[in-house]
Amino acid sequence: MTKIAGENEREIHPDNHFNLFQRARGADSYGEFAEYRGKRDSVLMFVREYRSDFVGLIGRHSTEREVTTYDPKEDETYQVEVDDDDYPNAAFVCLPRLRMIACSDGAKMPADGAMSRLHQILLYRHRAYFVFEAIKETFDLRKAVNRFRVTEVTFDVLPVNPHTGDLGLKLDESRKLDHIKKISGKATASPSAPMTLDGGFLTSVQQLQQSGHAKVGFVGKTEEGTEVKVPKPGKTTELAEDEEESVHNESVGVRIKVPEKLAYPFNQAYVSRIRKIARQFEASGVDDEDG
Repeated sequence: MTKIAGENEREIHPDNHFNLFQRARGADSYGEFAEYRGKRDSVLMFVREYRSDFVGLIGRHSTEREVTTYDPKEDETYQVEVDDDDYPNAAFVCLPRLRMIACSDGAKMPADGAMSRLHQILLYRHRAYFVFEAIKETFDLRKAVNRFRVTEVTFDVLPVNPHTGDLGLKLDESRKLDHIKKISGKATASPSAPMTLDGGFLTSVQQLQQSGHAKVGFVGKTEEGTEVKVPKPGKTTELAEDEEESVHNESVGVRIKVPEKLAYPFNQAYVSRIRKIARQFEASGVDDEDG
């Protein structure tokens, strides 16, 4: 996040993010909201701090909307404008020191739309640029198995040349015989006996992923039962021998599915839970003093 000061921009320290968000709540001094897609309807609400982390709601101030009504006498439907004070919104958890933000995704307020609104709100109220993008890392299957209870792996095995391991050799030979361009599949396991990498089929798929001959996605669960889903990337990337080394420049669209419904504002335990998951995806070199 950066602040525009004259012709210059300066980065806003993570510890100052909460105060900036707090002062961006609601309407401005003239009663107007930030503009988004031609309408002054974007509003930031109910910001609450938990140490360096904080939560809030990004809303759409719907004071005017159209509803469909039915006239039984004429047997017709027509649109009527109504006034109300309904705030379609999306909740978020901001982790400034990790330089990450997790936003709820819904039909009325999709996460990407909510983030765009947040950008407009901060720019309108404070001339601050809030730059966001999806997590960009090719997630090594070795990391997934070590950090989550993996119950599903989807994969594409591509032509292997040079050959990689016994499985790579066998798959490439059999693929050529039947003129197969690629092999796609899904491996599943029970939550009580999650997948491992102990020298079996999944180990071979991981080796192909590491050598840049397979695209891999997974579904796993944390110890608390939170589901983490990472789809297959759009392209193959050769991975390092060190499984902890990050491989970037590929948007993996990480989704976190919490099994229980929690009312806003989220409590400290929930925020800590999101932080714990987020740290599995953090970029190298991030200064996380709360870790």
